[in-house]
Amino acid sequence: MGSINDNTITTTQELSQGYVNLYKHMLSYASSMALKSAVELGIPDIIFTKGKAQTISLHELVSALQIPPSRTNFLRRVMRVLVHSGIFTNEKGYNDDKEEEEVYGLTPSSKLLLTGGKNNGVPSVGPYVLAVLEPVTVTAFGSIGNWLKKESPTTPFHLANDEGLSLYEYWGKNTDGFGDRLNEGMESDSGVLKFVLKDFKSVFEGITTLVDVGGNTGLMCKMLLEAFPHLQCSVYDLAYAVDANSHNNTQNLKFIEGDMFQTVPQADAILFKCVLSGCSDEECTKILKNCRDAISRNGGGKVLIIDNNVINSKTEDHLAMETLLYFDMLMMTALTGRERTKKDWEKIFFEAGFSSCKITPMFGVKTLIEVFP
Repeated sequence: MGSINDNTITTTQELSQGYVNLYKHMLSYASSMALKSAVELGIPDIIFTKGKAQTISLHELVSALQIPPSRTNFLRRVMRVLVHSGIFTNEKGYNDDKEEEEVYGLTPSSKLLLTGGKNNGVPSVGPYVLAVLEPVTVTAFGSIGNWLKKESPTTPFHLANDEGLSLYEYWGKNTDGFGDRLNEGMESDSGVLKFVLKDFKSVFEGITTLVDVGGNTGLMCKMLLEAFPHLQCSVYDLAYAVDANSHNNTQNLKFIEGDMFQTVPQADAILFKCVLSGCSDEECTKILKNCRDAISRNGGGKVLIIDNNVINSKTEDHLAMETLLYFDMLMMTALTGRERTKKDWEKIFFEAGFSSCKITPMFGVKTLIEVFP
């Protein structure tokens, strides 16, 4: 095909492809909402428990979900999107009357949504899906354009709730609803690391005491104690988190109230799991300076950061890069942080008084960064 007119080199075919790409992105939220509905309905669990060989026909799924038969074709359309997205498989099967029908199965993605320890004892990440897709969070994304034109507030999230609260303020004030779901979501995101923790035995050699800053319910410490029972762990968090979890104190797990911007308890290792990516560079530097003081008073030690992968623009993994860019948008929308490159992290570490770091991939988009004084 030729040019649309003599003043442009863009071909009709290129514009046609651009049109499709634009509309795909315009409607991408449909994929997120289809995933949300699958988690809410418990479809992965149903396929696992009620299906034959972990597969289930469309009509069996309708029956198990106890939805009206009139909704069958609508459910088929939702499942079609989820199959296309790689959440479920789809093959043609035959019912008892020899009629062709849709048969759905699990993929590695949907296995991560199984509850009750069905996935080798690892918690479902379903709660994290629901937490990220909370209406107030989705509304915040819709406020980005308006927010960019203003000097304040700090984040689009402030615009998304009637009281103008930050995410952490909103979390603390709505502990029985949004807060509970976010707590469960963060726990589920930590739970998948159970797959790989024992592969990092050398990281914890020589460490006796560990403080998990922002550790909330203490799940990360509990998993560490299961893998490395010699540790003495403390969860260091704000008052509402400690009040909700201090009844879980044990001989080698304590909950301590405090503010990481003011001070950090002494320990051989200070751990941050998905905390610093939510903080600005200035906030990270201030927090890490407190960590530097804490491990220095304890005779050395190191800081351990478990967070999303370091951004590498040269990566050939398009899926991982796209996921990190979306996480970066989430950090911008809900918090004050960002996803960072190796150079970004090294600048923060140097300014906080540290001399070197070691970056090791862990699982999925999660990376371990060891930071040394």
